[in-house]
Amino acid sequence: MKKSRILSDAKSIGMLTNQSAYGWKGDYHFRTIQREYGLKKLFLPEHGLFAELQDQVSGSGLIYDLGETEVLNLYGDNEESLAPAEDILSDLDTLIVDIRDVGARYYTFLTTALYAMQAADRLAKKGKPRPKILVSNAKNPAGTKIEGSPLDKKFSSFVGVEGTLHRHGLSAAGLLEYYKDKFNLDLELYQLDLYPKKSSEFLWVPPSPNIPAQTTCYVYTGLCLLEGTNLSEGRGTTRPFETFGAPYINDLDRSLLEKLQEKQKGIFRLRPLKFIPTFHKHAGKVCGGYQILLDNPKKFHSLLFGLLLIRTLREFYPDKFEFLQGPYEFRSDLPAIQLLVGDQFLLDYLDGKRSYSEIRDYLEDTEKKWKKVTKNYR
Repeated sequence: MKKSRILSDAKSIGMLTNQSAYGWKGDYHFRTIQREYGLKKLFLPEHGLFAELQDQVSGSGLIYDLGETEVLNLYGDNEESLAPAEDILSDLDTLIVDIRDVGARYYTFLTTALYAMQAADRLAKKGKPRPKILVSNAKNPAGTKIEGSPLDKKFSSFVGVEGTLHRHGLSAAGLLEYYKDKFNLDLELYQLDLYPKKSSEFLWVPPSPNIPAQTTCYVYTGLCLLEGTNLSEGRGTTRPFETFGAPYINDLDRSLLEKLQEKQKGIFRLRPLKFIPTFHKHAGKVCGGYQILLDNPKKFHSLLFGLLLIRTLREFYPDKFEFLQGPYEFRSDLPAIQLLVGDQFLLDYLDGKRSYSEIRDYLEDTEKKWKKVTKNYR
């Protein structure tokens, strides 16, 4: 069924989106839908409509004047706010998911989309009308490269859907189609062509405040693990996830630099530096650290680097490096590093119980299996 037919027949449209959906007919996509087809409800993911909120900050206080369009926040003050209630979808015949994913399972936007799909499925299973789901054809800005291992169910959370790899290599439409089949959701799901097949990296709208450039997407899978540590992942700088460090790191230590670069020589380089985060971890303090620069983005394995980085810094600074404790994305029974890594085999490596070659071979195997499993969704 063509998008024009579905949209022209729609009587009541909802949309899960933010500022990253921009450019179709020269405007924000939600404004184009509102103007040409009518928009009954607009659902907001984490960070708000214009990516104005930092990570793990409730959007319940955000107010937008969108006329008759009802704005509903899906990232509030508690876990119950993460998914739309069934009755919120019951008066919609169409739900558009048009949002930029960055290719990593921790990135919460497509988890929010899955929760909305599951709410629609519950309507269907109760014999009630549920909306058709239209997913935009936004490409994966990190490309089709695959990294990681499937998330163990015991580690599943808002930052990780069970069975999904760290870097999934699928488009938003592909991953949601995979979720539809994996979880046996009774839905009509269609792809909505709103983006050109070829797009310039210069036409980049940050989907959240700490993904400032498309290059960030290539390192995010590995460097996001730093959120579970007392290392700054670069929030409070102009290049988050590409710049990282801590006050206790000696950026002039050549032995540390060589250890961090030795496993993927010629693929990336680390530029030693000092930086002062303006907010978040170590705000106002001078940090020693690095900027990661990619010589060969297609060959760079971000997850392997992130794991090596954490283990190496634990070994170099055993009395200063720490894993963070406390609630993380509404789950408080496990530390953030476990929720992010999501695999005991890889966690054992961080604890010094496995070698680098073991996890490299292990990941090569899990990545091959994922490629086969997701073959029909590419």
